Amino acid sequence: MGADDGYEPNTVVYRVPTAVALRGVGVGAVILGLCVIGASVLRATEPPRAVVVGIGMVLGLLTVLSLTLLIVGILRLVGRGARLVLDDSGFLNATGPGAGVRRGSWRDVRKVQSDGPVISIDLAGGRRSLVRTSMLDAGPRELAQEMRRHLTRGRSEPRLPS
Repeated sequence: MGADDGYEPNTVVYRVPTAVALRGVGVGAVILGLCVIGASVLRATEPPRAVVVGIGMVLGLLTVLSLTLLIVGILRLVGRGARLVLDDSGFLNATGPGAGVRRGSWRDVRKVQSDGPVISIDLAGGRRSLVRTSMLDAGPRELAQEMRRHLTRGRSEPRLPS
């Protein structure tokens, strides 16, 4: 949480906790290492061709899985994973698929409510944005309070005539 480079001073950014990202990197690296060891043992023992094909396919799938975990973990560490950005003009909700409205302005927000691990942001026109707090480094109450602070500040700022 906190201001990041490239954001305005009053911007708050919530990201995936570092421990979760590191866990993904660690698990991906361990599985990849086991796949390399398994492939080395497979080559050294020279089993029958059917065994080589079967084990080779399993090792190939595990390698793809481990690389996916490793890459996603690294992307989350550098800040490209799930995030919620709150600034003076609105919000950016990138906490996962099916979240509804991705970007919104505070002037369009009708209600912010916390319901367990999800915060619902009701917008004008019957639109909604769902923030999955389990993906972020803050609890639902803290996030809802911060959103309400930004909402109050965003609505109280004078608007320039168009």
